[in-house]
Amino acid sequence: MTTRKKSVKKASTRKQASRNIFERFDESFVAVPFKVANKTFLAGLGLMVVTGKEFGKRFDKYAKDGETVRRQIRKSFDEIRKDLIVVKKDVKEVGNDVREGFKKAA
Repeated sequence: MTTRKKSVKKASTRKQASRNIFERFDESFVAVPFKVANKTFLAGLGLMVVTGKEFGKRFDKYAKDGETVRRQIRKSFDEIRKDLIVVKKDVKEVGNDVREGFKKAA
C-alpha cells in the first residue's frame, strides 16, 4: 500500500473509532425499527403520565359525585323503610281486626 492509502485508511478508522457504537448504529437500516419502538415506548409513557394527571384532577370530582349518589340512595332506602314500617303496622291492625271479628263471630 502506498503511504497515502495508509493515511486515508487510518483517518477513516480513527473517525469511526471516535464515534461510539450508538452513533454508528444510528446510520444503519437496522436502527429504524428500534427508533420506532423507542418512540412508541416514549409515547406510551407520556400517555400514561397525561392520563394519570387527568385522572388525578377528576378523581376527587368523581368521588364527590359518588358520595352524592350514595346519599340519595340511602335517603330512598330510608323512605322505603319508613313506608314499610307503616304498612307493617297497618297489616297488623287489619289482622287484629280480623281476629277480633272471628272471635266475635264464633
